Amino acid sequence: MSMDDFIGRWVEDKKEGFEQLAQSIGLSPDKVEFYKSSKTEIAYSRDGDQWTINVGIMGNPDVSRVFHFVLGQPYDSVNIDGTPLKSIIRFDGGGFVEQHKEAGSKEAEMSILRKVNGDKMEVQTTMGGSTMTSIYSRA
Repeated sequence: MSMDDFIGRWVEDKKEGFEQLAQSIGLSPDKVEFYKSSKTEIAYSRDGDQWTINVGIMGNPDVSRVFHFVLGQPYDSVNIDGTPLKSIIRFDGGGFVEQHKEAGSKEAEMSILRKVNGDKMEVQTTMGGSTMTSIYSRA
């Protein structure tokens, strides 16, 4: 598998363990319901060493976040609740390995492992002992 396998648009098919992860993040009940019933869209693009991730919600263009990064170099991002994060992404073992640390008072850590197999991407997000698994299809 190569890094370029990630390039393109991905749409979430299903997620398991979201409510437990949302509790670890500290999402409000209304945001838990919103994200639980929504499908995430992710688009990856690359220009040389510079990667761009556009994360949004299908049918809701107001909920979109765009991040730019270079593998192995720290960058600023935000969690789904708006909490600022210090993040770093590496390509290891055939997938993206992400580490996110809250820049705020909680100093919580989140790890995300993304792997592509054909036209499917599996994403495992872990925080505070809770793990969510999401499956995406190439759009």
